[in-house]
Amino acid sequence: MSSSTSSHTVLLIQASPRLDSRTWADYESLTDALDAICKMFEEFLSKKSAGPVTYDVSQVYEFLDKLSDISIMIFNRETGQYIGRTRAWIKQQVYEMMRGRCQHPEGGEKVIVGY
Repeated sequence: MSSSTSSHTVLLIQASPRLDSRTWADYESLTDALDAICKMFEEFLSKKSAGPVTYDVSQVYEFLDKLSDISIMIFNRETGQYIGRTRAWIKQQVYEMMRGRCQHPEGGEKVIVGY
């Protein structure tokens, strides 16, 4: 992840084509925003499963692709402006975060969540 991991970050989501599904949240860092995205996905999975669930990054990608829109704006301290980032960029950052947290000997990046 980039040096912007400690910069104020705004997460913008439109869950469906309906305009009233737009929402936003702000975080102290990019890492916090990425964690929030993964938590949203985990909550989505927990509604579909009674017990612990496992998932990999491809399932997170599918979840992100089903959103009508998602973007992130990260504060750049040097310029005093926010830099917008796309869905593709967010997916790459989620991948890097999961890879760093979930290295398995087989090379997979599976996560187990219990609710």
